[in-house]
Amino acid sequence: MFQECRPAGRLFYWVLAGVVAVSGVWLGAREVSAKELEKPAVSPKAKSRAADPAVGAASPIPQSGPTMTSVVDTVYTADGTPAQGVLIITWPAFVTSTTVDVDAGIAPGTGCGIEVRENDYGWGQANDRNLLGRFNTQTFTLSRLARTQNYFLRLYDSSSPPKYSRYSAALHVDYPL
Repeated sequence: MFQECRPAGRLFYWVLAGVVAVSGVWLGAREVSAKELEKPAVSPKAKSRAADPAVGAASPIPQSGPTMTSVVDTVYTADGTPAQGVLIITWPAFVTSTTVDVDAGIAPGTGCGIEVRENDYGWGQANDRNLLGRFNTQTFTLSRLARTQNYFLRLYDSSSPPKYSRYSAALHVDYPL
């Protein structure tokens, strides 16, 4: 379906990546040439720096808190009046090197739950070969065993034996370990 707010086609992203790469190389070249103009060709310190490899080592940059982005817009409260003040939204990391925190968006009903599997088959109480867990809460934690990991989630009800939804939700994680 065509959406006017999105660029058409995947080709746009390749062009965008190329422009970003070229501009980064160009800016890096400008920075190097500016530094070469400031320094003399031969410096008495050059020999002492070359002898000491620790001088060129990177030092940590002090952190000054989270990066803030200003958004100018009108926000309304639940009763329709304009809100005032500063809104700070934090985005905690939901993927670590060994775990993935999942928020299903809604809490399962009483007696119901969410079953998580490695593959989109074998749903049910009788098969636990690719089962990662059964959860009855909205948020839960899954383990990561590789850089790219696929998870399949499916709701089930409280009947005996439980009836499973015909639809699965797929969660794909590709994040460095």
